[in-house]
Amino acid sequence: MYARSYWFLAFCFLLLTAGCIDDELQQNQNDDVVADLAFAVTRSSKPSTRMTSAIVQDAGQPYRGITMRQIVPFAVTGKITVNDLPKRFFIVSDGEKPVNDRPYYYYNDCSIMRGVNAFLSYGRATQASTDKHINGCLVETFPAGMEPKDIRFSLESIYPTIHQNAEELASYMTSIANAEANAIAWKETSNTTLELMYKNFINQIGALSNGEILPGSATNIYAFVQALKDDLQALSLSETNDIALRDAIISKIDTYNSSWNGFPASIGLPDGAVVIRWVEANQKFVPQLTYTSFADINGIDRFAYPAELYYYGNSRIKTSNIDNRRGAYTDREWSDVLADYEYDNASVNGNTQAVAIKDPLQYGVAHLQIALKMTGTSVLKDARGNNVPVVDDTNSPNFPLTGIIVGGQLPVGFDFSPNTSYPVYSEGDVKFIYDNQLPTLYLSSSADATEVTNTLVLQSYDHQKVPVLLEFINNSGVNFKGQDGIVYQGTKFYLAGEVDPADGTGGDASAVGRVFTQDHTTTLNMKVTSLAKAYNVVPNLLSPRLELGIQLVPKWTSTTPEEIVL
Repeated sequence: MYARSYWFLAFCFLLLTAGCIDDELQQNQNDDVVADLAFAVTRSSKPSTRMTSAIVQDAGQPYRGITMRQIVPFAVTGKITVNDLPKRFFIVSDGEKPVNDRPYYYYNDCSIMRGVNAFLSYGRATQASTDKHINGCLVETFPAGMEPKDIRFSLESIYPTIHQNAEELASYMTSIANAEANAIAWKETSNTTLELMYKNFINQIGALSNGEILPGSATNIYAFVQALKDDLQALSLSETNDIALRDAIISKIDTYNSSWNGFPASIGLPDGAVVIRWVEANQKFVPQLTYTSFADINGIDRFAYPAELYYYGNSRIKTSNIDNRRGAYTDREWSDVLADYEYDNASVNGNTQAVAIKDPLQYGVAHLQIALKMTGTSVLKDARGNNVPVVDDTNSPNFPLTGIIVGGQLPVGFDFSPNTSYPVYSEGDVKFIYDNQLPTLYLSSSADATEVTNTLVLQSYDHQKVPVLLEFINNSGVNFKGQDGIVYQGTKFYLAGEVDPADGTGGDASAVGRVFTQDHTTTLNMKVTSLAKAYNVVPNLLSPRLELGIQLVPKWTSTTPEEIVL
């Protein structure tokens, strides 16, 4: 996708006068030249339906097409900068029109002011799917005057508020915690075993009155309460009240509603994004939505769709005084067409008949590829030192990869780079991309994965470390101890790593000291060597206490694969 010499999108504009316009008419139209506006792109093809290499338009994949969003003229001395002001510009057209066999397009009856010598251009790839997890999504902020300082591109939150299922699952857990029999509540039992089970259920640690956070997904809650049910049924009880209380707790567990199954994946969020917490004062579980001093988690509004395939151009122009250029480029490469324009780095004047944007549009977004490397061992140790099998008895893999989470994503400015002056963004603006559109990949003890993932991201800040998490399902047949609790069979878990650009070598000068750079690909080879730091809730990616399960071996580069140990 992002090989600079091969995957630039050829893009140009050609202005054709509709006839002789005298000086008086020019003055009445504020010195506008009225003409057609045309541009060229590579050949389009039917898009894919997943965020695979076709969606991100990786090297060797067909061009997906383009929908122009803005074409903005300037009169500048060099490249357009954040402080420049655009000239008046508008397009009167019934849409982009193809020209002959090549994918060239033009607009009718465009007006452009004299003195214009550069353009900002924005376009997005033809939509591959209405599903934003597949196509990706960017939120455009285009001010009315298109001043560069106020142009923004940001990620869209997947689900910014709490969902009804989260409330219902918390209420379900509350009903279990408040179970009673013969007027004796579970929390008031005199049976020491049942009392300990209660404290474990509300996840009460030490002398804290409130419980620590628990995974709030339907899969995690179901696994948790079924494990409790198994332990209750295995108890040997003799007291009538204890037996009645046990049966009452089991009865509450059995009220689980299968309509909750799949939440929150059902709304596009990672399972580890939702958590619940016992509040002693209210005697109930509540969904935990934001960070507190007692719950070091991410707000669910931080989780965002991947970026979409988006194009950006910032270029000076070439001009020609020769009319009717459209027919001259229908069967030629754009580089040959560009050579026909007589005036380089020129400005539009009264004699101008045709204008071409010199530089091709580039990808405004960056590209992340991840490859899974073999573990090299048939078992992995958990936090208790127990062995967890990587493959089962038939050599089938136990840990499918289901998602990728990329942290540190902030809005970018008019040139798709982070704006370090105005406005100043804070931690509250940071979002985490969640990409669940992955090829079928598994951890293997003996072979590297044959495919790579493809995720579109925004450019990161210079010298900024970027956390990257992998999401797996535990299909090992055993429950194992991770960093923050038990990872039950059939539930998802997360391994966290941090990519430090200070460790990086290689790449061209424009990508040095940065993890993600627009129009570049960052490739990470990720190797799992332990499950001891597996999370069952997505950890706070802004926390300095983040426990990393990924190490960089060797040093990171922007152009060649890097091996990361989890």
